Amino acid sequence: WQGALEAAVTVVHWDQRGSGNTYYRDPAAPPPTVERLLSDLDELVDALRARYGRDRLFLLGHSWGSLLGGLYALRRPEKLSAWLPVSQMVDFKRSEQVSAAEAIRRARGAGREEEAERLAQELEQVLALRRLDRAGAEALLRFRRRKERYLPPQYGGPSPLGGLAAPELTGNDLRWKLRFDRMLAANAALYEELLGGLSLDGCPPRYGVPVILTAGERDWTTPYPLAAAYYDTLSAPCKAFLSLPNAGHLPFRERPEEWSHILLDALAQI
Repeated sequence: WQGALEAAVTVVHWDQRGSGNTYYRDPAAPPPTVERLLSDLDELVDALRARYGRDRLFLLGHSWGSLLGGLYALRRPEKLSAWLPVSQMVDFKRSEQVSAAEAIRRARGAGREEEAERLAQELEQVLALRRLDRAGAEALLRFRRRKERYLPPQYGGPSPLGGLAAPELTGNDLRWKLRFDRMLAANAALYEELLGGLSLDGCPPRYGVPVILTAGERDWTTPYPLAAAYYDTLSAPCKAFLSLPNAGHLPFRERPEEWSHILLDALAQI
C-alpha cells in the first residue's frame, strides 16, 4: 500500500516492544507500558534523525498507533515536521460505545431487536473489562464480530494473505501472530492501561507541529465521528482533516493511491 509514499519519502515501520520481530529479539525484555513505548519511540526517532541527517521527521500512526503517536507528538514536537494520525483513536472504550450504538441503531432498524439487546449486553461486559486475558479477549472479539454484522465493512482492501509474499515477512512475524496467549501475556500491562481509561481526552490538544488527520468515513472501529470531533478541538500551527468517503478502518489499504496522494498533497502545503 505504501508504493506511492515511497516514491516521495523514506518509509520506516516499527515493530514495537512486545510484538513481531522485536518481541523475539528479546522475549525477556521488560513488557510494554505506555511510558516505555513513548521512550522507545523517542529512541527510534533519535536514531533515524541521526541516520538520515534530519532534525525533524514525519510521524504516522494508525489506530492504536495514532493514540500513542498523538501522546508523543504532544510531548516532543521539536523532533517532528508533522504528525499524521490515520483512523484516530481517542479513547478505546468510547470507541466501542460509539460503534456499538450505531450497530444497535442499525439492528433495530432491520427489525432485529433481540440482536440489539444482545449487543447492548455484550457492550456492558466489554466496558467492565479491566484486563485482557484469554477470556476477556475472546469476549471482546465475539462482541466485535456481532457488532460488525450491522456496520459497513471495516477491513477492506487486498487480502491479508497477500502479505505472506512480502520480502520483509519473517518466521518470527508468523510465530507472534499465531501465539495468541503469548501476545496477550506480553502486552498485559499495556492492555490494562487501555482498559483503565487511557485517552487523548486527558491531554490538552495543543500540538506544536502541523497535524494532518486522515480517516475513512465508514470507519466504526475508531469511529469517524469521534475522530472528527477530536480534530475540531485540537490546535496546531496548521491542520487538515482528510476524508475518504468509501473507506473503513484501513483507508491506506482500501484506497492506497488516493490516500497516498491526498496525504502527500497536504504535506506539500506545509
